[in-house]
Amino acid sequence: MRAIMDTALKNSDVLNMLKLHIGMGFEENSTEDNALNIQVRIAEIDAEFKAMLSDISSDTVDAFDDTRASALIIEKTELQKQLDQLQEIQQKRINTKHRLDDIYTILDGLKNRPMEYDDQMVRQILECVTVDSKEQITVIFIGGLRIKQSLLDC
Repeated sequence: MRAIMDTALKNSDVLNMLKLHIGMGFEENSTEDNALNIQVRIAEIDAEFKAMLSDISSDTVDAFDDTRASALIIEKTELQKQLDQLQEIQQKRINTKHRLDDIYTILDGLKNRPMEYDDQMVRQILECVTVDSKEQITVIFIGGLRIKQSLLDC
């Protein structure tokens, strides 16, 4: 806790850097664009399939292109799987973003008040603690920031 507090009190730029590193892996990418493209293609497939069905009459049943219809159904099924995966990724990204917002709130709060040990908060902002010797540990924050902390000061 002392390493966390010292870091929070000494340098707000370090906290901002920590926030930046934590959030870097969760930036929006082309997932939304891909999902939109897939949705458009699914709509095109549905329209083409519907047009094929509407062209069928008792006289043209034999002219129905079974191969094309099967290909459209297979393509739509594959696209739907991809869309479901992209939506799952997007939901995970949203959930992670909410967790990051909670962590940012905790980090910002560190600057303004003395803290008691909070296991949940420590687990959210620390990657690990390495024991260097009986006098010193290394506290590694999420994002890679490393702080040496003397145990003799505690």
